[in-house]
Amino acid sequence: MLFWLFLLDSNVLIDVSRGNGAAIKYVDSLADSWAISQATAMELIVGARDKRDLATIDGFLSLYSVIPLSDQIGSRAYRLLKTYAKSPGLHVFDSLIAATAMENSLTLVTLNRKHFQMIEGFQLQVPEY
Repeated sequence: MLFWLFLLDSNVLIDVSRGNGAAIKYVDSLADSWAISQATAMELIVGARDKRDLATIDGFLSLYSVIPLSDQIGSRAYRLLKTYAKSPGLHVFDSLIAATAMENSLTLVTLNRKHFQMIEGFQLQVPEY
C-alpha cells in the first residue's frame, strides 16, 4: 500500500480529466501521495453525461487508488451530517468525502472551501492553480 497524504475532491479530478494544465501540474506535484474516496468516484459517475462519458470516467478512475467506504467512514459521515447538515448545509457526498479524509488522516484537496470549512479538526487544502 502506498502512503497517502492527500485525498482529491471531484472538482480537482474533473479539471485533470479535462486537460487543465495547471491542475495536472498541481496534482503531479503531489507525486503518488494521494488517493480518491469511493464517494468521489460515485460523484463523478453521477455527473456522467452519457454511457460514453461514463466509460471514460470509469477508465480514468481505474488508474488511481480509490479508498473504499467502510463502517467507520459511514459512522463518521453520519455524525458530520448530524452536526453540519442543517447549518451551514453539509451534503451527503461531501460528508462521506470528509469522513474518508478524517478516518485516514488525509488532507482534502478541493476547490470548494465553502463545502468543508465548517468542519472542525479537518485538514483542508485549496490549490491556487
